[in-house]
Amino acid sequence: MADSFHPTPSSLPYRPEIDGLRAIAVMVVVVSHARLGCPGGFVGVDVFFVISGYLITALILRDMDAGEFRAVDFWERRVRRIAPALIVTVAAVLGIGWFLFLPSDYARLGQAIMALVVCASNVTHWRMTGYFAPDAETLPLLHTWSLAVEEQFYIMLPVALWGLRSWRKSHFRFLLVLAGIVSFGLGVWATQRSPSAAFYLLPSRAWELILGSILATFAVRPGRVRRSIYESASVLGLLAIVISVTFFNAETPFPGVAALLPTLGTVAFIWSNSDKLTLAGRMLTWRPFVFVGKISYSLYLLHWPLIVFVMYWFRDEATWSWRLGTVGISLIGAVLSWLFIETPVRKKRILPSTKGIFCVSGICFLLLLFFAFRVHQLQGIPSRFESRFLDYVIHPSQAQFQETHGVDDVVNGHLTPVGVTVGKADVLVWGDSHAVALLPCIDAICREHGIRGEAATHASTAPLLQFTSHERYSLKADSPRFNEAVVTRVIEQGFRQVILAAIWSSYASDPQFESCLSQTISRLRDAGVEVIIVRDVPIQTENISRRLGRAILLGQEMTSIGVSLEQHRAKNQLADQYFEKIAGRHVLVIDPTPYLSDIHGKCRAELDGASLYRDYHHLTVAGAFRLKPMFEQVLIDTPN
Repeated sequence: MADSFHPTPSSLPYRPEIDGLRAIAVMVVVVSHARLGCPGGFVGVDVFFVISGYLITALILRDMDAGEFRAVDFWERRVRRIAPALIVTVAAVLGIGWFLFLPSDYARLGQAIMALVVCASNVTHWRMTGYFAPDAETLPLLHTWSLAVEEQFYIMLPVALWGLRSWRKSHFRFLLVLAGIVSFGLGVWATQRSPSAAFYLLPSRAWELILGSILATFAVRPGRVRRSIYESASVLGLLAIVISVTFFNAETPFPGVAALLPTLGTVAFIWSNSDKLTLAGRMLTWRPFVFVGKISYSLYLLHWPLIVFVMYWFRDEATWSWRLGTVGISLIGAVLSWLFIETPVRKKRILPSTKGIFCVSGICFLLLLFFAFRVHQLQGIPSRFESRFLDYVIHPSQAQFQETHGVDDVVNGHLTPVGVTVGKADVLVWGDSHAVALLPCIDAICREHGIRGEAATHASTAPLLQFTSHERYSLKADSPRFNEAVVTRVIEQGFRQVILAAIWSSYASDPQFESCLSQTISRLRDAGVEVIIVRDVPIQTENISRRLGRAILLGQEMTSIGVSLEQHRAKNQLADQYFEKIAGRHVLVIDPTPYLSDIHGKCRAELDGASLYRDYHHLTVAGAFRLKPMFEQVLIDTPN
């Protein structure tokens, strides 16, 4: 998103209305991230992609036409515009993170910086989390995924243009169109099959930059098109962006077909104002719009880390005024960055020589890479905190229990072993990530009593026949086949017990829930299998590791941290009603809540000096082991 945040290069006519368009794009991103409105504000990035593709391609083509293109000059301009503000921002984030971040989050920050330095931020963040996932707000450099997409694109674009420089422009345009169609088709396919990859990675995003590149190959000739068409296209282009910002949200499949609306809207606006400003174009040349457009790169860089730092410790206090204040501070910081970092380096008042800017930038990035590597290698440097603090925020790993089985895993019997490894398997644990969180306790009981079992789990996928889970990390359309394969395996292998565990409140409101639950229980019960349904654990309202850590740092009491029993029951009321109806012969419903609560009816985040949760809804190993008496009653007391 770098050049898309800067004025048109000096060798091209300056277009203030594009700065105005940048201002709209960056502000909808900032407002959306600050949760002040604009649910579809993430499309601002798509607007930037088109602008960037247009400006950079136009600049390269003009230099090539004049016989003046040099790769060194191109990359010097890129470094001057991107590196200074980025280096300062990343260094500041690394420094502030030392004081604020828990070890696990600080280690992830180190990993993110390493990826950023090698232009792979999008790949690393794709592997870390989804853009709309709750833990995205613990990643202060998440937004740099878009910088990586652009830099990957611009590594290839000058090479491609240089290689095709002797071709006719129409041939080159044809190849651009072909590449754009392929990328768009891949994006549509990937949005359905792997939405997170589609969102972050270049192959499914390149077509947005290519749209701008294609536009740059067309010359607008005065008088060829009626003025009314330009005026209409300009208004419709802005309207398309506004509609996207207003009506898109985290549930919109993106960047599939939906991404056409803001990107084609951007193309229409740029094209319609290429010869002479339209009325809508003149509106965007209003000086405040233009100024925000000029500082938009620094504003984009700064706003997200500030939001993350505020939300990290003070989520419960982050009122509307807090979030608005964060936006205000971001704007002030962006102005200072633009005045004292971006502009002096770009205009060569600082580091005027090509060698100087490359050397200093290279050294700075290498230093960041070294420090980031050490942070990641030392697992976030836990020694920054006292031992009592660490007892509450560092939890034993549950990595030995796989969370993401697929249909083939079940069919081929490649499931997670539970308990002893010899003898006939008697117990199957079936569910989503909440079932995985229970496995340390169930595994220990089975080992102690010579019970062999297995676990069939997948994140965000309800353990119910014919139920299609729609959550971002679920099996989606493969959910019914996965669950059918699990029941088939239970029957064929003769399992004695099946334990169902899940975040039931996420599924119970679905119209298919009750009938799918009934069908699942009937199939298992008819096969002589005892079904044990585990009611969901209390879901907290914030990340418990950070909340407990904050309590220690501020000397606060921990007994008040947690949700009330009434809150918990209300959240799970619908699912619990279904469970009460179906409980009976061969169907046992067990409740973990009493084991995670105190005598005052508080569903605690901490008990007996141990944290019960590793985030806001997954139990720690210690939390799972508090349920040992409950599971012992059903696993041991039932005769084999």
